[in-house]
Amino acid sequence: MWARLVEAMGSELEVGKIPNAYNMCFYATMCHVCKGFGDGVLLKKCGGCRMISYCGQEHQKQHWKLHKPLCKAIQDVLQDYNIDNPIITVSSSGVTPENEKKKRYFMFLLSIKLGRRPNTDEVQMFNFPRECLVCHERNAQSLKDCRKCVASFCKNHVNGTEHKNICAPLELRFRSDLLAIRGEISPPDMRCYLRHVTDKGKFQNMKDFMNAYWNIPTDSEMSRNILIGQHSIHLTRPLTLFHAMRLLNCVPKSKAIVIHVVGACGLEEFSLMGWEIFPRLIGTAMPVTIIMIGPEQLQINPVYVCNNRMLLSENKNLKFDFYDMLYENYARSPSFVKPDLVVGFDLGIQVHELGSSKETWAPSIKLIAKQNCPFILTCRFTLQSFKKELDRINTILGRKVNYLYSGQNPFASLSPFRTVAPEYVLYLNQYIVIYRSLCK
Repeated sequence: MWARLVEAMGSELEVGKIPNAYNMCFYATMCHVCKGFGDGVLLKKCGGCRMISYCGQEHQKQHWKLHKPLCKAIQDVLQDYNIDNPIITVSSSGVTPENEKKKRYFMFLLSIKLGRRPNTDEVQMFNFPRECLVCHERNAQSLKDCRKCVASFCKNHVNGTEHKNICAPLELRFRSDLLAIRGEISPPDMRCYLRHVTDKGKFQNMKDFMNAYWNIPTDSEMSRNILIGQHSIHLTRPLTLFHAMRLLNCVPKSKAIVIHVVGACGLEEFSLMGWEIFPRLIGTAMPVTIIMIGPEQLQINPVYVCNNRMLLSENKNLKFDFYDMLYENYARSPSFVKPDLVVGFDLGIQVHELGSSKETWAPSIKLIAKQNCPFILTCRFTLQSFKKELDRINTILGRKVNYLYSGQNPFASLSPFRTVAPEYVLYLNQYIVIYRSLCK
């Protein structure tokens, strides 16, 4: 089935057939509504913003009600701000921070005009316009669109090393997006792992784990990779924590295991069922409580939640608590339960400057240190950003904190996401640092 779906997507998409949720993503090289592109599809840019394209007036009219506020806001901002003439210096490593800052500032001005944050597809519109992905050349006559990854490249880079290195992961992202907007991707069934997870020595990374415990369909390489990517999104959190515990040789001394997940966000919803394998991985009959703490209110199915608590039917030894608040507030609340481990997935603690009104991590990091237990932190952004995360922890605590391990996470997600140069793609939890404790 998956092979037929992927083959049907190919490059020759049927113009006129509207996907179920076409606004979930944006690709500059195709009609935004029907996702038609390639030979035989004549795209025309919106005459107002010049940033989005359609295969004809019918689909442009269909999208106009949604696009109109953004289109007008873009035109208003462009009266005083020229995004087509970015401050940019190109080097062998790709675009310099000046261009990225300019795009971010443009989206900041746009948010003010809109009175809201841009949606995911709108952010992608500014991050991934039709330009050479490597040097950012925007002359349409100089650009060629890749039929596999649907990105654009100038004549100097279309056959270059940069394109060859990122074409496969970009194609995987594109094919996954098409399945998602058509409603043909559903949460994977985790029961295959629950039945077979017994020998913890069989796997050292995400692919090892899947090969050991899941009979992956092999209809085609693309369908296999899409399935692997989807499963990995659900598994990366529990497997990352298990990997850290294995390196820490962590055996809790209490009669129950309590884990704090700090900075919990909407992504936790996608990993809840994946957590069911966790008690089996650590090989314990002790109750395991995962406490999700973060200011972002989680959209969890209310059928499973009662009084901030979730108990999964498949595993009576595993339960969840949810608190939509900052960690510093939770740590001082009557509901506080001392943890055996604290973990933060893709937190981005260095995004805001220390001392700014938006910076909220400093008090929480100090309170995590007071717990005197292992702390695991992951980062999905660049290696440079990851190093800044570690530096920020040292700055907050006023000393250099030693760690057990720092580097690539073997249990990162295998589903790529698009990002700006020089990385082009990123993966959830791709870097990890493991501290025995943040306490002296």
